[in-house]
Amino acid sequence: MTEIVVAILAIALALVLVSVLLPVAERLRIPHTVLLAVLGIALGVTGAWLVGETERFGLLGDFFEGLTAVGVSPAAFLYVFLPPLLFTAGLTIDVRRLFDEMSAVLLLAIVAVFVCIGVVGGVVHVVTGIDIFVCLLLGAIVSTTDPAAVIGILREVGAPKRLSILAEGEALFNDAAAIATFTILIDVLVHHIVPDAAAPGLDFLREFVGGIMLGIVLAHVALLIVTRLGGSITGLASVTVGLAYVAYILGDQYLHVSGVVAVVVAALTLATLGPTRLQPHQWEALRHTWHQLEFWANSLIFLLAAIVAVRVLAGIRWWHLATVAALYIAAFGARALVLFGLLPVLEFFGRVQPVDRRYKTMIVWGGLRGAVTVALALVAYGNDRLPQDVRDFVAIIATLFVLATLFINAPTLRPLMRFFRLNELDETDKALRDRVLLLSWASVAAQVRDVAKVYGADADIAQRLPHLEAGDAAMSSGGDIALPMDKRIAYGLRTLCARERELYLWRFGQQSISRHIATMLVVDADRLIDQVQTDGVAGYALALEQDVMLDRGFRIALWLHQTFGLERPLADRLADRFETLMVERSVIHELLDFNRADMADLLGKPVADKLHALLDERLQGIDGALKALSLQYGDYADTIRAQHLQRIAIRLESAEYDRQRGNFAISQEVYRDLQHALQERRAEAARRPPLRLGLKLTAMVERVPLFAGLAAGEVSAVGRLLRARVVLPGQKIVTRGERGDAMYFIAAGVAQVKLAMGDVELGEGAFFGEVALLEHKPRNADVVAKGVCHLLRLDARDFRRLLAARPDMRQEIESVAAQRRG
Repeated sequence: MTEIVVAILAIALALVLVSVLLPVAERLRIPHTVLLAVLGIALGVTGAWLVGETERFGLLGDFFEGLTAVGVSPAAFLYVFLPPLLFTAGLTIDVRRLFDEMSAVLLLAIVAVFVCIGVVGGVVHVVTGIDIFVCLLLGAIVSTTDPAAVIGILREVGAPKRLSILAEGEALFNDAAAIATFTILIDVLVHHIVPDAAAPGLDFLREFVGGIMLGIVLAHVALLIVTRLGGSITGLASVTVGLAYVAYILGDQYLHVSGVVAVVVAALTLATLGPTRLQPHQWEALRHTWHQLEFWANSLIFLLAAIVAVRVLAGIRWWHLATVAALYIAAFGARALVLFGLLPVLEFFGRVQPVDRRYKTMIVWGGLRGAVTVALALVAYGNDRLPQDVRDFVAIIATLFVLATLFINAPTLRPLMRFFRLNELDETDKALRDRVLLLSWASVAAQVRDVAKVYGADADIAQRLPHLEAGDAAMSSGGDIALPMDKRIAYGLRTLCARERELYLWRFGQQSISRHIATMLVVDADRLIDQVQTDGVAGYALALEQDVMLDRGFRIALWLHQTFGLERPLADRLADRFETLMVERSVIHELLDFNRADMADLLGKPVADKLHALLDERLQGIDGALKALSLQYGDYADTIRAQHLQRIAIRLESAEYDRQRGNFAISQEVYRDLQHALQERRAEAARRPPLRLGLKLTAMVERVPLFAGLAAGEVSAVGRLLRARVVLPGQKIVTRGERGDAMYFIAAGVAQVKLAMGDVELGEGAFFGEVALLEHKPRNADVVAKGVCHLLRLDARDFRRLLAARPDMRQEIESVAAQRRG
């Protein structure tokens, strides 16, 4: 057979073998890559034994011949397998949480890579005396990490999700940094030119920035194409596969920028924008496709590399083992230096939340090396432009190091977890386990008695069943959970937060909310869970403040609108904020019912009452935020509400069609026609309306008691004199010492007056700034918005005109001013 045929045969059979190992790895509770390495080495040894005699063994011989044909090609590792690994990592990461932890991610990814390269290069150079650039190349190869094993354990022990994000973000960006450095060092060794001190840094920066720009451009082009493919999932998958490979090859071979960075940035851009431009089922199908491609690429890299490693390791010497030992200590020492030496600096300055030392140790020890390290080692081994001794050295040491992390670190991660007792239930979990058992037994006992009646069985038989009698006895005795109040409240909050997250996902699954809104809400829920796990009630209180605060993006959009008249950014932010607040409001109502029905039984009525108070406080904050926004952007708020209700109506209508089809009332053809029409309406309901800032000035004026006695025509006349203004939390409205040119009425919100004797708060309906206008003096105090304030500004000229026309109003304003002066 031809070489291409046996290669295809080898890949097909290899995929079968790696799939068979999945249940074995799960049963043995070890990383899949460990078994892949063992299988690959076994196949490599067998293949070496069959060298020159493959024809005698028919299909088996052709299989080994095909594995050899695929495994000897460096291009196969670099250009075939690497793009899927990089693209999947960028596409599936939680981008919003990634940006929350960006300081720590960049430290672990970029800084840690260069620390690892420098430490490894220096130590190996001292130990072996080999050229420093060869040692630095080795450092670049081994600086990439495979986070799969440690992420699995972090999730298993219930660690904060931010730690998983740190591990995923580290692997994503350190691959890019390490491969870009690897490329530069290969050029140095091939051309035998020692660059000046600045050249490598400039080259790295040029390739990195160029890769970022290329990735962003190509991702937008891909999105432009896929949004015009209709609902074609196959077309969507094909375009994104093309995007990954085009980004890598175009950057690496044609534009001479980092193809790796281009692939990663293209995936991140798609992960950021894709959910809002694609239908939910399309996005899920796309992620599933890329997970499959990643599994194939990762498995084949390990399998084929392990086969090649058998030939590479044939030249091993004792000094290689000593070098690997030094490399092992240097690599993990550098990793520990970053996590225990540099990360605390970011924690001290508040750039990242503190990380428990036990989890830091798990992350250090979980720095396994995987497919990318193996691929880079074999690319260097297959590069004919490098001297043979350099190729052998790099390939042998890197391969041994990967095997060391797989056979030393991977199997000992779980024992380390047990050593730190991360797998043990604490007293809270134990008490709750016992309480849940009793509640479950009592519930089952009641249900079994009902079933016994149906079967005509004696009720005493059901009563005597194991456990059920104990459950009845415990519940009838009124037993309570043996935990302090504060721990019960903290556990209840964690339960409510987890329930909140699931309710958001349920709404997304029912297509009541878009993926974009669901992503924001789920990310906020994850952040809330982390805060509650870390700080309990205080963390939840912090979330109450964050719920009603405007984020940086909203502030920027508001500034762009006020300064340049750009409506689209503000429209998008307003729509997002309205919808998230409305969805949060509905979910909290469900949480109140859940708390009343479940938390009271589980944790006791006093705890349920406390949780109810916290939820009610949060609900009031959300209502206040909705009220303030509706006051300022009333017509737009009504439109967004109508759209949201329309999506709910469509979801209910779709469920009704499902019911009718299930009852065989309509045929499959009729069902498809109804769903097609429904899909068009769903797409229409997802389109954001244009922003028309029709401010409800009349409503705002009527909220000020000073204007309460005005007739309808007078309200309109006063409204023409006033100018609506939105002030963000902490923003200064007036400054002490400045010339008074206007007074302000508070339509919604709270303003804080900074006086020498103490701060004074002014709420809805109050006014300030009148003293400076009446006395023609500078301002006598700073006034700052305590929250989002909606103000009505009355300029000095209009102020005098209004008071001249309304003596009664003048008298009231002068009376308030006199009280304030006194």
